[in-house]
Order: sequence, then C-alpha cells, then structure tokens
Amino acid sequence: MSQKRKLRVLVILCILLIAAVSLSIWYLISFAATSNNGRILPSENFTNENTLTYQDVNFNMHSTHALLINLTAGEMIFEHHANTRVYPASLTKMMTVLIGIEQSRSDTMIVRADFTRIMLANASVAGFEYGEERTLMEILHGAMLPSGADATATIAYHVAGSYDAFVELMNERARELGMYHTNFTNTSGLHDENQYTTAYDMVILLKYALENPIFREVFTARNYAFTTFFGEQRVMNSTLFVNMWTTEFTGGEMMGGRTGFTNAAGRCLASLATNGTDEFILITFGADPYAANQIAHISDALMIYEYFLNAFE
Repeated sequence: MSQKRKLRVLVILCILLIAAVSLSIWYLISFAATSNNGRILPSENFTNENTLTYQDVNFNMHSTHALLINLTAGEMIFEHHANTRVYPASLTKMMTVLIGIEQSRSDTMIVRADFTRIMLANASVAGFEYGEERTLMEILHGAMLPSGADATATIAYHVAGSYDAFVELMNERARELGMYHTNFTNTSGLHDENQYTTAYDMVILLKYALENPIFREVFTARNYAFTTFFGEQRVMNSTLFVNMWTTEFTGGEMMGGRTGFTNAAGRCLASLATNGTDEFILITFGADPYAANQIAHISDALMIYEYFLNAFE
C-alpha cells in the first residue's frame, strides 16, 4: 500500500473514531436522567433518593404520566413514567411565553397569526385582531390563560421574524436547559408526531421559568382584563382556575397552572402548589380525553398534592 493511500485510510479511521466518540457522548448526556428501566436517576436538577412510584402508593389516577417535585428542596417525590415520550399539547406554551419574555424587543407587539389555520385547527384564541398593537403583558397573558394560538404566533413573529425561526429558538432553549427528550415543531401545542416531550423535561422547563418574576406572574394569574380593538371590555380567564371550585386542598393550595388537551396527548396539566412553607411542581399527562370527567387532570393534581403534602407531616 502506498504512503498516500495509508494516509488516506488513517484519516478515514480518525474521522470514524471521532464520530463514534461524539455519538457516545451524546448518548450519555441524552440519557443521563434515566436508568435502564426508565426510572429517573439523580441529576444536577433534583435529588431522588426517596422518590416513590405508582406501585408504592394506594390511590388511582386518571393520568398515565406524572412527576411531582418539591421545588424548594429540589427533591423528586413521586414519578410515574416520567421519562416516557408524550405529546405536550398546550404545555408547549410555557416555552413560548418564556422566550417571549426573555427575548422581546419592546413592550408592545403587533398581532400576527395565520387565523385561517388557527380556525381550521379549532385552536383556542385570546381574541386579538390581526395587525393591532398589543402590550407585551396582554400577549403573554393571552397565550397562557385562555391558551391563545393567536398570541403564541404573535410572540413568534415579534421575537424571531418568522414562525419557523422561532421554533428553532424553542428547540435551542430546550437543549440549553437540558430538555434532551423534547422537540418542538409549533408554538401552541397543536398535535404533531414530531412534537414531543416528557414529564421530566417539562419539570425542568417550569422550574427554570418560575425563577423569572414575569413568567411567575403570568403563570399564577387567574384572569387578565383588556380592552378589545372594538372598545369592549373583556377578561381572559385561566383554563385551570375556571374549572376549579376552590384552589385549596387539605394541606395546601394550588397557585397556578397551564392545562393542555389533544386527543393524542390526553388531558395534561403543569401546576404549582404550596403547603405554606415549600412550593411544589406537578406535571401530568394522559388523562382520558374521552372520559365523562373532563377535569380528570385537575382532579389528579388535587389528589396527588393532597396525598403527598400530608404524607410526611
């Protein structure tokens, strides 16, 4: 073999070796949060020495996936299929709102959205008119409280100049936060086979986002009043609180949340609660979308919070 050919072979082998090492590193990082059986392992985000599973408790829930953490202590309390892939539905809007807060260029936005697509998809809207100017806080509340797809699209165009460019920002932010099992294809949570996440990744997102005071204000708001383009007074209501008789449960209170629903995702909920001392985050997915109980995801949250927040007193 000539010297030139030997050099070429050596170069190819080096390239293959680098590729193999890079793939191995990616694999280890991507799956660092899970063990072979899907259980969550300790990470830089939370400790889990005493984490309980569905097999350890004596209650039944409608949701097929769940993760409860003590936000104050940084401890995992309960998990059920928390690292199994699910569809995020409108929990997607938490990322959209977070980036809108972090990267907005002004205190106002011009409403831009494909209203025909929104209508055909039967997506929720906040009630804004195309081309009108709205404050940043109106748009953020419009995305979070009534789950407005018109508001999420407006955030996308305002921040990134185009819808697709904003989705790229969403995925970049997810990687930065360590959400290695998440991929976004749209800003609102409309069903797409390639838009997916896990309960664990959503906890990572919400934990980080709640450190932002504006996000926390929007996430915990029960309603938000604004004047429409036509001069009418309107109130945007939280899709969580509008379905609750009371936010209180034995041992604590629900502080805020973002609901989600598609046929594929089921009924989902990302919520924040307190026992008066510590704060807790609960993410649930997969409550039957066809069941007669259309607030099963909320019922699950109240039950899980009450069970665990009183279990160790």
